[in-house]
Amino acid sequence: MLLQTLVIINYSFQLVWIVIQLIVAIFLLNKMIKTKAYNILPLSLFFIINSIRIIFYGFFPSLLILYLILIQFPNISLLIFTKLTFFKYKKSPFKIFLIILIIVRSIDFIIRLSFQISIPMTTSLDESNLIYYYYILFSITTSFLLSHLWLGIVALKYYYSIISINIEPWIKKRYQLIGLSSIIYSFSIFIYYFIPYNVVGPFSFPNIIYGYILVGFTIFYSLSAFLGWVMPKRLKESFNKDFKRVHDKDYTENELMEMINKELSKDK
Repeated sequence: MLLQTLVIINYSFQLVWIVIQLIVAIFLLNKMIKTKAYNILPLSLFFIINSIRIIFYGFFPSLLILYLILIQFPNISLLIFTKLTFFKYKKSPFKIFLIILIIVRSIDFIIRLSFQISIPMTTSLDESNLIYYYYILFSITTSFLLSHLWLGIVALKYYYSIISINIEPWIKKRYQLIGLSSIIYSFSIFIYYFIPYNVVGPFSFPNIIYGYILVGFTIFYSLSAFLGWVMPKRLKESFNKDFKRVHDKDYTENELMEMINKELSKDK
């Protein structure tokens, strides 16, 4: 009875996860169209693909091949977003990170398809294939570190570089929020290391508990992304309450970057 209740709650949390990520994606696409901030497109795709893959995993298990294809792209999309947002005309390790990610995820796809490896496992794992299980752990870790952690470090670095310049406080808070939430979310990868390889099924104990934790991290990250990139006007006004501004304008991402870089150049 307890396990059945936990399963129902888990499905409810996954539904909330899907809905929140789709809402975030829709708002991001709307912002992109209105402000012509096309760098937001990869971030929108990150949330859309993440939502769709959960739908396939939870409700269409027979379409495993589509799920395995979909899970390879979210982190690559996030990597591209970081490049377009912070390093559009600057040098960065983007190309190296992208090549590593493509190679690692390609091998990940082959292993998952060939040996039916997943975390948590959905079928019993022959211990002779344990090395492939650990590779999937390595693949997930690499993906999180090169996408979420890199975005978090870059956003926080940007925040500290603009903290003393004369721009609206909500802009500074955006990068602080994105940076902290991305770094926190990147460390959720270590939850996967506690999931036992010899326990089958996402709803078995203790897998279901770790599943709750991972969904919680994802919901937190989705909401943080929404507040950071599609910040509600009231929240902007709250951050800006002691700031005197000449006019209220919804800056495009490019305009924000130009304004920040111009202010930074004054301090050099």
